[in-house]
Amino acid sequence: MKKLLFSLFTFACVLTGNAMESGDTTRVTTLNDIIAQESKSKTDVKYDQHLRNVWSKNTFFNISYNKTKLSSDEFPTISLDGHGFHNEFKCDWGVGLQWGQTFNFHKKALGNVVFIGLDYTWMDMNFNQYKASVKPMEYLSGDGYVTSPMPWHNKKMTIDYGMSVGPSLTLYPFTPMHKNAADNIRLQGYFHVGYKAAGFLIKDSSNKNQFAWGHGLYTAFGGNLTFNAIGIGFEARNDNNISVKHAKSDFGGQKMKFKEKTTRIYIQFRF
Repeated sequence: MKKLLFSLFTFACVLTGNAMESGDTTRVTTLNDIIAQESKSKTDVKYDQHLRNVWSKNTFFNISYNKTKLSSDEFPTISLDGHGFHNEFKCDWGVGLQWGQTFNFHKKALGNVVFIGLDYTWMDMNFNQYKASVKPMEYLSGDGYVTSPMPWHNKKMTIDYGMSVGPSLTLYPFTPMHKNAADNIRLQGYFHVGYKAAGFLIKDSSNKNQFAWGHGLYTAFGGNLTFNAIGIGFEARNDNNISVKHAKSDFGGQKMKFKEKTTRIYIQFRF
């Protein structure tokens, strides 16, 4: 009887010890899980904040070098078919400044990669200088008399100021890699529609500057590649319907339609 009781007691002690040991193991594992989970949570929050800082650089400032062609089919001249004289002017050089912001339609990138947004450029300023071009032999003035060649085809400078708006698509292609440096690589493509006012400084026959002014719609599309706060970009812009007028009779006095095609290479700053 004593042996039986002793055996039962021993067996109970073994079971209790195993249970306590099992309980301790469970406690230690749960604590490790909690620590790991908390650490992961902090890492996720830190990385999420890092991405939001990267995504927050939506204001852009571009400094561009422009190559531009200015043309019109409506220069006043004597023509048997009743059409104006066509001429085209090549740009010696040109520079531009753009300042605006991208307004994304959602706070977080789709899949941490894609933003769909709307660009608003509140400053689009350009300065271009053009060479003189071929002149027609005769002109018809407003009162019907033949005059000496008008100054439209002389050397000229233009300065314009416009504003534009349009959709954009912004990609952060390397965020799936979860590398902080690679997360800062940004690709953007866009299409803008804008309106501008322009001034023309044209050399007259006595080499003095005469002023003409114009305005009209333009479209532009382009793209840029940036890393963090700096990058490069390319843009093609078409100003296909610029209405230009000069008040002096030496220039004919009537409104004319000009076309301006510009390609830009620019340095972009983001903040």
